[in-house]
Amino acid sequence: MAFPIPAHLPRKNSSRDVTSSILNKLDEATGQTLNASLAASWLTELDESIRSTKQSIHDRIHDDLPNFERQLQSSQSVQTRLALLKTNVDALGHTVSNDETGFLPTLLRSLTEHSQLATESADASTNFEALSHLLRCKTQYVSLQSFVLSGKLPDAVKAGEELNRLIGDSPIALQKSQVMVDLKRKYRAAIDRTGEQSSEAYSRSILVTATEINVRPSVQVRQSETVLPLREILQSLSPDALANHLATLRRDLTTHGIVHILKQPISVSSDTKDEHVGTVERLIFHHTPPNDEALADRLEALGAVLKFLSETVFPYLPTPHSQTFLQSLCKPITASLLEHLLVPSLPSSFALLPPFVELTKKAVDFESRFIIDLLGADPSDKPIQTWVDGLGGHYERQRRKEILQRARVMIVAPEDHSDQFSVEIEMVVESALPGIVPVQEDEESLSSARLSASSEADDAWGLDDSKDADAGVEVEVADGSGWGFDDDISPMSPTSPEGKASKNAEDLLDPAPVSNDDIPEDAHATSSKDDVEPDPSDAWGWNDDDAPADEGLTDESAWDDPWGEDSSKSSPEAKNSSFSPEQKPIPALSLPAESPKPAKVAKRLEKFSSKHKKSALSSSVTSSPLASSPLGITSLPSPEQSHVSPQLPPPETAIPKTAKPTVDKRPPNLAPVVTPRKETYRASGRMKHIVKMVGDVIYEGKIFAASGVLPNPSALANADSRSAPGTLLLQSAPSILDLFRAVYPIKFSDMLADAPGRAMRFSNDLLYLSSEVKRLADELTSLDAVKEKLVECHHRLQLLGDSWYEDTVEKHRQLVDSILADGADGFVSCSEQDRYDECESAVNKGLQTIRRLRPQWKDVLTKSKYYSAVGLVTDAALSRVLQDVLALPDITEAESHRLSELCRILHALEGLFVEDPNEPSFIVGYVPSWLKFSYLSELLEASMADITYLFEEGALVDFETEELVQLVRALFADTPLRTATITKLHTGHPTSES
Repeated sequence: MAFPIPAHLPRKNSSRDVTSSILNKLDEATGQTLNASLAASWLTELDESIRSTKQSIHDRIHDDLPNFERQLQSSQSVQTRLALLKTNVDALGHTVSNDETGFLPTLLRSLTEHSQLATESADASTNFEALSHLLRCKTQYVSLQSFVLSGKLPDAVKAGEELNRLIGDSPIALQKSQVMVDLKRKYRAAIDRTGEQSSEAYSRSILVTATEINVRPSVQVRQSETVLPLREILQSLSPDALANHLATLRRDLTTHGIVHILKQPISVSSDTKDEHVGTVERLIFHHTPPNDEALADRLEALGAVLKFLSETVFPYLPTPHSQTFLQSLCKPITASLLEHLLVPSLPSSFALLPPFVELTKKAVDFESRFIIDLLGADPSDKPIQTWVDGLGGHYERQRRKEILQRARVMIVAPEDHSDQFSVEIEMVVESALPGIVPVQEDEESLSSARLSASSEADDAWGLDDSKDADAGVEVEVADGSGWGFDDDISPMSPTSPEGKASKNAEDLLDPAPVSNDDIPEDAHATSSKDDVEPDPSDAWGWNDDDAPADEGLTDESAWDDPWGEDSSKSSPEAKNSSFSPEQKPIPALSLPAESPKPAKVAKRLEKFSSKHKKSALSSSVTSSPLASSPLGITSLPSPEQSHVSPQLPPPETAIPKTAKPTVDKRPPNLAPVVTPRKETYRASGRMKHIVKMVGDVIYEGKIFAASGVLPNPSALANADSRSAPGTLLLQSAPSILDLFRAVYPIKFSDMLADAPGRAMRFSNDLLYLSSEVKRLADELTSLDAVKEKLVECHHRLQLLGDSWYEDTVEKHRQLVDSILADGADGFVSCSEQDRYDECESAVNKGLQTIRRLRPQWKDVLTKSKYYSAVGLVTDAALSRVLQDVLALPDITEAESHRLSELCRILHALEGLFVEDPNEPSFIVGYVPSWLKFSYLSELLEASMADITYLFEEGALVDFETEELVQLVRALFADTPLRTATITKLHTGHPTSES
């Protein structure tokens, strides 16, 4: 049964042929429909289809019968020819391939026989050639063996070369044969034995040791009777063996015959020793005492070695290796001559240079005679001559290296704190005539008077007699002596932190330190204080002093520290010390040139009452410098306590930097008076050694430049830089200073950072070096390049010294500022006891920090620099307190009392600015914010009327108007009186009448 076609596939169209039709019918038949009649019908249909097909074929043939017959005949003809061709092919195959008579078997048999004959002929020829070559090899080997056994090494070498050629040219058939392998082995053994005999003979021919050089012109070969000359021994060595032996000979000659001689005192001698087989030429080395030796003897000894070798060894070297070996000795000899003789013996002092020059001449001659003429070196390559031409530069560089090494050792040596010395400098102070006090005045920066001491002042203060009695102080108002000012000279207050000149400081000005540059053109000197009439209406009210005005200008105050040393007892080096420009005092008073009005003489400021004048004068040196006012304000400045003795150095920070032009109150014809003053400071003893070393180097450089000790002019110049002779040596002087600046702060950085006194002494060291270097530079009349270097070092040392001083001061300013800023925390809520204790602890810590600077700086710095440094640190503390207190938005009554107490703690700093307990302090001249700070503690407890009165009298000119307004708002409640007071403050400080 056929495979059923799936229903989804398309059905094939029914075929027209009978077979397919019948097959389809068979497929469609089932068991019920299939019967005999149906099968008979299928047969009938098939028969009919066959008959129809045959009829179709017959009809087709008869349609084209001629063509059919032609094709039929062609087919029959092809069949006939195919049968004939097959018969012929079979006959030909039999003829060619028949085993007996066939062509191919017969040909193959003939070729096989010919091949066999050719092979036999080739084998015979190869055997003959191999045996013939092997016979020649055997003959040559026998000769080689006989030469080796007899010790004829040159002949053995030639026979070995020929046998080696034969072995190399052996036929291919013989190359891998056993007999050839055996021959090669025997040849190698003979050659190795020849090489061993040659090397052994060479080792006995030339022997170089540390004590002698032995050369045998002829040597007997071991295990034979043959005696060979040195030339033949060298020729019998193989190229590789000869190269190795010559390399060993060069090494031994360099070690024992060159370096050994150049490094130590050795003399040489030669002799000839007879042996049974010949003679031995010997060159013997003898050690000589070093004290009796001249360096030129080493050159002679080395020349003797080269002469000996040129007579005994060099002529016998084989031609290909002779020139190469001689030239290979040139560089070791010249390098050793420079490294072990000339460079190590380069003199370390100028006195030893002439003998060394003679040695260099002999070295140049040695190079010409032996290196170039004997060894055949390139005449254009003369390293010794080149080095000698630059002898001046070599000497200077070595001296420079030694000098800098000595300087480095000195610089990094452990610090010896006991090795110090005092340096005395003379400070020239230009001052006005004694007894005349210049006054600056304008509405912002100067006041015409502190306070008026009239009876109206008592009413303004609102005080009664009971308060005065309780205070136990006599009130002096009528006679105007409340301030107790006399004509003692006081320094001018420095510029306030806000950039304005302190007006309260004008009460205590020192007229002495005024330079010519600072005096305005319209300010003229006066010869008498009577030339200027006092102004009766002036609030200053100064009168003639009872004591002579110039008394304090001539006497030095007594000191209990190194500053008090008498100039006659100072060390010689201190007396000879030059005055450095950076230590020149800065005038305490600088008047602006645009001041429109001439200054007037302030006679006496005694009208403003001071309640506690007597008690203040009898107080200790650490008490507050401000006397009590009629109000009971205990910190108003007392002139007797605040003026500066005229002999004190002016502060370096005392130049006022006024923000606005001031009114010039200086009297006309004010002539400056030059007052010399001497101050001392401490420096490290190490500085003397450095200065001495620098001076010695400069002197040595000058001597070397002018000596002309070197023979040719080119030797006086550095071959590299072509600089003038002595330049490198002179440049070592500033290099010592550069080395000190670079190494010392790094080496001792921890000590300089931890010890304020040592840091200041390092600043002094730099300034001392700067001054001494300037002195040395001024002494140089020529050598401009070196002089410029020294001047540059002078400026760098001066700048570094000033910078170190300023950085040290600034470091402690920041330290004190951070202590108060972090500990007090803005002085907020001081009414609470815990907060007050914290603030008090911070203020006391700041006070102690400043006090601890006194013993560390006072013995080191000059007076002026000491007071300037301590004053700046003190000013940092006061400025921090002023800034924080004035920034408080609200201050209660309890807080004002507490803040005032905290401020009075820092009044103890006044004791740092007292020389004589019987004299008042001079803190005003060095602490710009002192007067302002002193008034702050009183303003915190003052009434509205007190503040108004002080403001109207010009006593609060140190404060900005906005600061006073802020303080009034913080202290007092919002009332009409406060509003009126603030309005009055906004009008600005009153301007004093001229």
